[in-house]
Amino acid sequence: VTAGFQKRLKAETAKAGVKPKPYDFMFWTNLYMCLTAVVISVALNEVGTGLAFCSANPEILSKIIKFAVCSAVGQSFIFYTIANFDPLVLSTVTTTRKIFSVLLSILMKGHSLSLTGWSGIALACSGILSEMAAKM
Repeated sequence: VTAGFQKRLKAETAKAGVKPKPYDFMFWTNLYMCLTAVVISVALNEVGTGLAFCSANPEILSKIIKFAVCSAVGQSFIFYTIANFDPLVLSTVTTTRKIFSVLLSILMKGHSLSLTGWSGIALACSGILSEMAAKM
């Protein structure tokens, strides 16, 4: 969703002689997403419900903290890739990771995939391979 904006921001800051750092992207993206979430939750009157749930289930707080830490670590890699490479590179990396996750799940857990599913994996792999071939 934000790839076009991030690419344009990188180009504009490069013209000004400034190279944005990964944590600059991460901070501003998360700030705007947080503000958006707060506005929507206030508008939908969900703040009280969420706080009441957390009060009634204090064990959820440790899970929220773990989720936030894991999210921050994952985002560090994502925004490093965006800042030092290109959003398209990130898209390729995440698509490849998802394909390998599906294949690993099939192999390790004995899941099955329909012909349509295998066709989808083949198409995704073909797209990644053709993108790599075009860059060589």
